[in-house]
Amino acid sequence: MLNQMKQIYEMQKKAKELQKQLQAVKAEQTNSSRSLSITVNGIQKVESLRIDPLWLTPEKNAALEAALTQLINDAFEEVQKRSASQAASLMKDLKGLNLPGF
Repeated sequence: MLNQMKQIYEMQKKAKELQKQLQAVKAEQTNSSRSLSITVNGIQKVESLRIDPLWLTPEKNAALEAALTQLINDAFEEVQKRSASQAASLMKDLKGLNLPGF
C-alpha cells in the first residue's frame, strides 16, 4: 500500500512537471504578409495575437476572419505536435512505476 502511495505521488509530481514544460512550449504562426500573427503555448492558451491595422476595415472582415481561423488552427496543430513528445516522455516514465493501465 505504501509503495502504491509513493507511486501515485511520483505520478502527480511528473504531471506537474509536464504541465510546466508544456507551458513553456510555444508555437507562433504568421501569415505570408506578416500582418497577422498568433502565439499559443502547450497548454492550449493563446499568449498573443497581433493584427495589422490594415485589416481593420469592414470590407476585409470576412478575409480577416478566415485568415485568423487558419492561423489559430495551424498554431494549435503545431503546439500539439510539440507537446506530444513531452507527454510521450512522461508516459514512458509512468510505465516504470508499474501502475495498472500503464
